[in-house]
Amino acid sequence: METSTKVLLVACFVLVAILGFMIGVLVKLEESQLKPLVSINGGDGSSSPQVSTVEGAEWHEIATFTGSGDDYQCFTIEGSKFKVVMSAVPMITYQPNTIQLDIIKDGEVIATRSLEWGATEYPDRKREIIEIPYGPGTYCIRVYTVDIENWQVTIWDYY
Repeated sequence: METSTKVLLVACFVLVAILGFMIGVLVKLEESQLKPLVSINGGDGSSSPQVSTVEGAEWHEIATFTGSGDDYQCFTIEGSKFKVVMSAVPMITYQPNTIQLDIIKDGEVIATRSLEWGATEYPDRKREIIEIPYGPGTYCIRVYTVDIENWQVTIWDYY
């Protein structure tokens, strides 16, 4: 092997080692930034969220709603944020099936998600998770369905 080839191989090895070290440093940096849990809440009642630190908080299941048709339900959040887990199974109709979930606060829709199945799609249960970065208050969900056999919505509060 020529000297220039050896130098090139050593240089490549050194560059790969430096790249690996830098990636390790960046991953460690990101992990350390996640230690103090940062959440968002609108503590002053405004619609603009504010950032606050919540240590020791964890997810708590506060409500589960089920059905097969349209529905409207309300719940109260105590924590700094919450998530909504929706899942559904379609009817076998050989037509498109859909479920839409609106999350409402003070009469305004703050988030919307849909699950859809095509006319020839296998009717497996689908699931969607929606994280809402707003804090304490009363929220509602509105469910619209088209040919859905059953659905479930679970609310998780972070406090």
